[in-house]
Amino acid sequence: MVIDFVPSAAIASSLAASVLLPGVLLVFSHRPRIAAPGRRFVIATTLAWAGWVAAMIAIEPGWVDLLSGTLLLATATLAGFTLWTLIAWGFTLSMLLALHRSEKALSVEKWALAYTRGWPFAAFGRDRLGVLFALGLVEAHDGRLVMTAVRGRLFAKAAIGLRALFGLPR
Repeated sequence: MVIDFVPSAAIASSLAASVLLPGVLLVFSHRPRIAAPGRRFVIATTLAWAGWVAAMIAIEPGWVDLLSGTLLLATATLAGFTLWTLIAWGFTLSMLLALHRSEKALSVEKWALAYTRGWPFAAFGRDRLGVLFALGLVEAHDGRLVMTAVRGRLFAKAAIGLRALFGLPR
């Protein structure tokens, strides 16, 4: 039995597209700069996948290589997205960076001002609430917050189910 450690053209293309994703993110972080982090990731991912699809059309791999390559690139995309969200929007990381910028110990109030870049402590809640509004999970009615009837409730039920599945508190 001969074991060949050289990847097929389809697998090599998947690995190349996986490396292309962070490379394109890096390029679009500088010139030409795409300011919105979410848009930047979507465009980089689209380019990486489009390049991979073009390679698959040219290579015409068998179904096993095609499936393997798809799973490799999907895994790289998910791992890249996880890392990107931590870097771009990570709440805990942002809190740590606020302490780092101050270069000294801070009271909770001063740390909150450092984190919110001068906004009052209530800006924490408004910041997180802004994300819920942007995702269409929450609406304001008569000065009160309500979960959206479909998207918000479905998301909450899915989150509760996943937390239960993984043994996390509700």
